[in-house]
Amino acid sequence: MTGASALPMVARARGVMVVDTDGREYVDGCSGTICVNIGHGVPEVLEAISRQSQLVTFAHRSQFRNQPVEDLSAMVLSIAGPGYKEVVYNNSGSETMETALRLAMHHQAGTGRDIIVSQRPSYHGMTAGALAVSGHPPRRRNVDALLGGAAKLEQVSSSRDAEILPSLEDWMSVLERVDPARVAAVVLEPVGGAASGGAETEVRTLRGLREFCDSVGALLIADEVMTGFGRLGEWFGVSKSGIVADLLVTGKGLSGGYLPIGACIVGERVLPGVSAAEVSLGHTMSGNPLAAAAALAVLTYTRDHRLVSRAREVGAHLRRELTLIAQSVPLLRPPRGRGLLLGMGIEQDPVEFATTPLNRRIVDAALRNGLLVYPSGVDARTQSVMVCPPLTIRDREVEMLIARFTRAVSESFAAERV
Repeated sequence: MTGASALPMVARARGVMVVDTDGREYVDGCSGTICVNIGHGVPEVLEAISRQSQLVTFAHRSQFRNQPVEDLSAMVLSIAGPGYKEVVYNNSGSETMETALRLAMHHQAGTGRDIIVSQRPSYHGMTAGALAVSGHPPRRRNVDALLGGAAKLEQVSSSRDAEILPSLEDWMSVLERVDPARVAAVVLEPVGGAASGGAETEVRTLRGLREFCDSVGALLIADEVMTGFGRLGEWFGVSKSGIVADLLVTGKGLSGGYLPIGACIVGERVLPGVSAAEVSLGHTMSGNPLAAAAALAVLTYTRDHRLVSRAREVGAHLRRELTLIAQSVPLLRPPRGRGLLLGMGIEQDPVEFATTPLNRRIVDAALRNGLLVYPSGVDARTQSVMVCPPLTIRDREVEMLIARFTRAVSESFAAERV
């Protein structure tokens, strides 16, 4: 068997444990694809889904309002804090990034602003618009012809060999070169995931870009699909810097993987006097009551069980343990990231990486040892393994994760030495 047919068949999951049809148990060390924030099978969420399913599972936003969406919007805006006015719903992070880009271009209509500036490496989604602003060459391969449009893209890379992400000076160099008067929006990830493996944008850079956007009339779009709703030990990745993004893009942790949903949290200055939800149009399933009920239950559980502070505390412990593993393996870098979004960088010759990337080898070895982790990076320099368990992981399960990850790393680097 090859490809997907070689994967185990999942049977059930509860908490941080996933079981296949052969009865093998796996520690979910990456929360699925870094989305199962509160763990699998939480009774309160399943009950909320069941209750809503007995009432109504679909109502189109052009025909009805629905209570789960209204309650969810109130909670999301409360969590986001001052500076935001509206929530626009979609079915995924990719669709939500598309919405943010659409809203930015509507906001800038008639201004002559036609340039989107993002960073490389970065990843903002698989749909055409989201992928078009991503600095992720492997995922753009063979589809560039679909990604063109009237809006122009500029990307910023780090000028420092030791740093994965660009500095504020790197950003400003590009922003000044392309003409600030033409910049419609700046797009960034506060902490990277699929492309940069936990690399963190400096607070100084976030604040500097906020000041730039304010000074020239551009919008700041923060991609918080992977980081939002508690994973970093804060509700959002931009919280540490104290800034307010114009458009806050979320997904994944919003519903904890229970049902598809994404939400664009819209800043007060965007499209003043206009409903962003009406401008963005949306999709058939956008804002459906069943997904909203699930998301509301997930956020309520996150708040009531103090999982944001839990992510901060457990993340600090997990970082220490992963640092010890890295110290014993010359090619493994100390963890980067924040809270329970941690990435282990790997040093490997680019030629070898092109044929047998070590991060994939570690992921495969981890699977054999009953652990799920997530490969990330766009090249040899950024390749890494993400260790991002649910925020509900218990202390003994952290120790189980560490033991299995240690075995996977040992097997992978033993093969490398041979």
